[in-house]
Amino acid sequence: MKRSIPETFETLRLSDLSVLDACQTREKCPVCKKSVKYFCYRCFEVVGCSKDLIPNVNLPFKLDVIKHQAERDGKSTAIHAKIVAPQDVEIYTYPNELPDLTNLEDTLLLFPSKDAKPMSEIPRESFSRVIVVDGTWKQASSILHNTPEFEKVRKVKIPTQKTTFWRYQNCDETHLATIEAIYYLYKEYAVAHQSPYDGRYDDLLFYYIYFYSLIQNNYINGKDERSFTTRHQTNYIQYPAAAAAAEDPESEAHS
Repeated sequence: MKRSIPETFETLRLSDLSVLDACQTREKCPVCKKSVKYFCYRCFEVVGCSKDLIPNVNLPFKLDVIKHQAERDGKSTAIHAKIVAPQDVEIYTYPNELPDLTNLEDTLLLFPSKDAKPMSEIPRESFSRVIVVDGTWKQASSILHNTPEFEKVRKVKIPTQKTTFWRYQNCDETHLATIEAIYYLYKEYAVAHQSPYDGRYDDLLFYYIYFYSLIQNNYINGKDERSFTTRHQTNYIQYPAAAAAAEDPESEAHS
């Protein structure tokens, strides 16, 4: 099957995405026994294919993801990082779960605050962990506002990027899906401290690119006859009715 890849990511060095084509039905998670597809959002177990077929990405520093409790598990792209880099990624559900915040000298927080610095300006030996907040912009702001420890944490930022996320959000196109932000974080780290970048962290987008391609192909091939939302990106889906739908602001849309 021909893959639809966002132009931004056309040069990615991805593992074979076709292994996921076999995951056509929901199966029971081997741990919690819930019916899921591709992977379990709660137990972070691969289902539908052998775990050996899924890439394993070794990350140069630990990643703690704090997911807002109101963010549905099925919507969280941060879980993709946990699936492909299980040894280096931990996910906590706020407010019931938080990572260790007692010693933050070696910790960075990915957040575009005024005092945030790019990876190139942060000494490599000064950190061993980065915290990422997962949720809507409002949810993320709530976590930061209600967690006073974060006021003391050094902030790291990534260059402005345009999202390729398919879900509508009430923000501009520079607000990334969490897994996009995670990917750019590690890529910027590599550029700053492991130059030149050789694609070693591209598989962080393994599931993200597969789902992007799956959605695009469903519309292009007429498997989904509904019109895609035009509130986010003009002609995001390149199916025959895209142009007409984009020109009609009253057209019915969904995300």
